[in-house]
Amino acid sequence: MNFLLALWEYDFLRRALLAALLSSVVCGVLGSYIVIRRGSYMVGAVSHSMLGGIGLARWCQVVCGLAWFTPILGAVLTTVLVSCLLSCLVGKGNAREDTVLSAIWTAGVALGLCFIAWIPGYAEDLNSYLFGNILLVGKGDLLVMLVLAAILLVASRLFHTRFLALCFQGEVLSLRGISPMWTGLVLNLLVGLAVVVLSQMVGIVMVLALLVLPAAAAARVSGRLSRMMVLGGVFCFLACFLGMFVSYTWNIPAGAVIILCSTAFYLLVALLARLLRKGARLFTDKPKQSQ
Repeated sequence: MNFLLALWEYDFLRRALLAALLSSVVCGVLGSYIVIRRGSYMVGAVSHSMLGGIGLARWCQVVCGLAWFTPILGAVLTTVLVSCLLSCLVGKGNAREDTVLSAIWTAGVALGLCFIAWIPGYAEDLNSYLFGNILLVGKGDLLVMLVLAAILLVASRLFHTRFLALCFQGEVLSLRGISPMWTGLVLNLLVGLAVVVLSQMVGIVMVLALLVLPAAAAARVSGRLSRMMVLGGVFCFLACFLGMFVSYTWNIPAGAVIILCSTAFYLLVALLARLLRKGARLFTDKPKQSQ
């Protein structure tokens, strides 16, 4: 109850709630494509490689005096570069996907640590980048999240049919004269932008779980993609709201609690779906046994 009253009193909680709403929309739409395509490992590679862009941005700000080169801009540029590399190397079949993703995953983290080590003065605090904090989202962060979320929704709407074909049967695109590699590039770019949006809340370490688990939970109870997107967004918002509530009440890191709530939702939905399937199977088998 104290948390609900605090929402009306404190601006930072209202900003956090709006950030949770924007992120839930992104999770519902992009997370569904990722679950269908089984591209969760790609999300992990993109998110961890962002540390390289963040470290480069901080180094340029401190050493080169480029104040405009913010960490979020470095993260966006990194996701664009990584998406292009994945589409060129994996999309054309020139390399194994798991090898490329592993290389990008580790190289991004290594580059980020090197750039941050080269920054003179006190050691840079990585906690805000690695683990995020939804309660510290500012007005500028909200504006960036709003713009990126709008781009993601518009692009997803325009390319929805192609994304469906790519996720289920990529050969259909080739038969229609559409390049699967370019379609995959667009989807990878959108996933990269989604990672940037969500990293503001839970950091680059845990963004994989927030983007995948709500949609995966929705997939267990829905057979249609449209319903899966809606349910995924609802599950994500509920996890964020409960995470904020627990974090504010018991002074626990918000990002960690949000991920725990997302995991709990997935496990609970998976368990209920399995029990319902067993119950339905028993109900249909009884008439056969009586005969």
